[in-house]
Amino acid sequence: MIKKIDKPSIRAIQGAIAAFGAPLGWLGIRFFNGAEPFIEIHTNPGLYLYMLFGTMTSFSLFGYYVGNKEQHLTQLSLRDALTGVFNFRYFQERLKEEVQAANRFNTSLTLISFDIDHFKQVNDTYGHPAGDEVLIAITQAASSALRKHEVLARVGGEEFAVLLAGCDEKNGKITAERIRNIISSTSVTTSDGKNISVTVSLGVSELKKKTDAATLCKQLDRALYQAKEKGRNRTVAL
Repeated sequence: MIKKIDKPSIRAIQGAIAAFGAPLGWLGIRFFNGAEPFIEIHTNPGLYLYMLFGTMTSFSLFGYYVGNKEQHLTQLSLRDALTGVFNFRYFQERLKEEVQAANRFNTSLTLISFDIDHFKQVNDTYGHPAGDEVLIAITQAASSALRKHEVLARVGGEEFAVLLAGCDEKNGKITAERIRNIISSTSVTTSDGKNISVTVSLGVSELKKKTDAATLCKQLDRALYQAKEKGRNRTVAL
């Protein structure tokens, strides 16, 4: 598979290409002043090499810096400010892409949705700053249960979603249970010394043939609703 070139590298390459303008521009000025191009280059090779490689180095470094800033800003626009995982906007865009790919190539796609049980009580009892610390800790715990290519996103206040491309319902439920067990065994110690433990309810749903993203999400919502109705701290697959 061809590896995608990152934005800093692209900007560095563009800077290097733009650097050719410096010696060519000076050569153009000398030409209009009556100098012969080939004689000019032969007479002053060091000057043109200095302009070429000096400018190439400067432009490449500046291009890499600009590209790095652009990439950082792009990442910020796709990340949840509190937890650092992907946000709802990114999840929606990625879901549409993965649904189209799964339908086109007849591959598996499974979603997990989970939220923290009775999270309002956490905020009411310990305060919103403590609630934020719980959200961060729970996100880190869930991330540790996932593989690198599996997408975790915060899609609501205390609600999260996981996109599992190439995964069927059976394995999706295994992953969901792994998330549930890790979170239930996580004790969050807040900055003011309070110890808080929470559980999560999870819904799991696999993409059916020729189903669109909206239908899959409705099916997932039903699964999560049933997990809550059956007592919470459990996984339901539909």
